[in-house]
Amino acid sequence: MPKYQTEILFPYSVEKIHNMVADIEKYPEFLPNCSHLTIKNSQKNTKKRTFLAEMGVKFSVFSEKFDSNVEIDDMFHEINVTLNSGPLKNLTNNWKFENTNNGGCIAHFSLEVEMKNLPLRLALAAAFKIGVKDIEHAFITRANKLYSIDN
Repeated sequence: MPKYQTEILFPYSVEKIHNMVADIEKYPEFLPNCSHLTIKNSQKNTKKRTFLAEMGVKFSVFSEKFDSNVEIDDMFHEINVTLNSGPLKNLTNNWKFENTNNGGCIAHFSLEVEMKNLPLRLALAAAFKIGVKDIEHAFITRANKLYSIDN
């Protein structure tokens, strides 16, 4: 199962980056291969927001959609995503945001994905590292677009 972990340094506050990543309905505007994202139901309590989200993904000739459980912890600046249903065998995505000494933040990002279908699993394995680097770059570009003082 392909796994990826990294730390992304942002020159923006934890709150800004956490809110940007938590705004999943905007993903089709900037995230590569994301064709749509729909929140199917949501719940909010004083500590966490949870919901079921459907995401459409287009990659090369493949087009799929899947449902995931999303948990956003605004107090501790964490976002956790797990597979609910779809063509995937496994999906786990985690974000944790920490302050830096200079007013920016470090985003700890991890992603694990496994397809049920063997040909898709092989295609994913071949493109996984490039794909996650594209995702990482998309979030950096989005943050700069939203929060740069030049805008």
